[in-house]
Amino acid sequence: MIFIDTDIFVIEKLFKNDDRYDSTTQFLNEIKNDRCTSVYNLFELLGIASFNLNKTDLKKLLKGFSDVYEIEILFPHTSYDSAEAFVEQLFDNTFEKISLKMNFMDAMILNLAEEHNCSTFVTWNLKHFEGRTDIPVRSPQQMMDKK
Repeated sequence: MIFIDTDIFVIEKLFKNDDRYDSTTQFLNEIKNDRCTSVYNLFELLGIASFNLNKTDLKKLLKGFSDVYEIEILFPHTSYDSAEAFVEQLFDNTFEKISLKMNFMDAMILNLAEEHNCSTFVTWNLKHFEGRTDIPVRSPQQMMDKK
């Protein structure tokens, strides 16, 4: 699965004047098969969008996200186990990523992509993830160039 990071959706949804907007929308429109993001990314997007959208529009974004973007939303495997298992994995795995000089949210997101054996991690924030995972990290433009 191709994992899509939050910044891709932020640019597409909120920053139509961004220099990367055209590449971002082209990627989202042309690479539609077998793609995913995490519940963490979705709520990170909602938090960012809350400064620009009213509550009704935020709820629409939340409820329609997977259909609008034709994307699977991933959850931690331990979220189906116990709260203790979830917290233990969160602490252990997230700490390992943080020790590689990552911020908390990026560490949680990358752990989830690895947990689900994603084939590629797509982000404009390459420097946040490169060298911290075995998953190939690519920008939307690199994905389109490869196509």
